Amino acid sequence: MALQSPVLLETATLDHTVLTADSVHIIGTVPENCVVIASGSECVADATLAGANAVSLGVTGGDVDSMGTVDINAGKTAATILTTVDGVSKFTNAATVISAVTADANAPTAGSYKFFVAYVPMGATLPAEVAERDLLD
Repeated sequence: MALQSPVLLETATLDHTVLTADSVHIIGTVPENCVVIASGSECVADATLAGANAVSLGVTGGDVDSMGTVDINAGKTAATILTTVDGVSKFTNAATVISAVTADANAPTAGSYKFFVAYVPMGATLPAEVAERDLLD
């Protein structure tokens, strides 16, 4: 199978008022036969947190931290992006809903974030003569 163009899914901008203890934010659905290459958070407006808040990124209703965690307190300045993925071994064999789950403490009292996941669909394998031709271009 050949990798195709990457796709970025992200939440709308989430104001600090909705980033409460243990809140779940759906990022989107990664289709079947894809490889997840990154996930993470982006601080949209400077945030205020009392301490660490490890947001889990993973499968909704399943392994909620399968793609790792990001500490939004460590990325609380506008335009800061934190990424994580547990290796490039995350692939989907069925459509998979990805979510961000905030920690149970230290919710933000100011600021806003977006959460995202980047994946690459897997396509059909190309015949050798096509692959060789593409290398020569």
